[in-house]
Amino acid sequence: MDGVRIEPVADEASGIGNPHKPKWKWSPEFPFELLIGLPIGLYTAFVAQCFWNWFAAPALRLPEISFLHMLGIWWMIALLIRSSAEGEMRALAFLMGITRLCVPPERTKELEELMDSRPLDELILGLWQIIRNTLTLALGFGLHLLIS
Repeated sequence: MDGVRIEPVADEASGIGNPHKPKWKWSPEFPFELLIGLPIGLYTAFVAQCFWNWFAAPALRLPEISFLHMLGIWWMIALLIRSSAEGEMRALAFLMGITRLCVPPERTKELEELMDSRPLDELILGLWQIIRNTLTLALGFGLHLLIS
């Protein structure tokens, strides 16, 4: 048994064990996602800054925070969350590969349509994030006015 080595089987259909498949690829949706994601991230940092200055700073007797400082903290938090989710993403990619292997050939087109992300979906999610942030900001401002 000393000379036995088990290696994953390279399967083009699933991408499991394929050493030639890149770990990432340039998506044509990237500029679209950047145009949506960056303004949403900036707006979310603004909402977080308002909440810090309205509630955390007075309650904890801390100084108010600037927008750029809050943006940096927000990006740091996103970076930490993203890095902790990498294991989950690898598991999800593995499960998607197994799912592709289990689907009959005549149904693979339907599966690919389900797995493809569409720019319209990203836009809808982005708009929902803006609506949530705005409602949160309005409620927080109302509470801020009530307190002060």
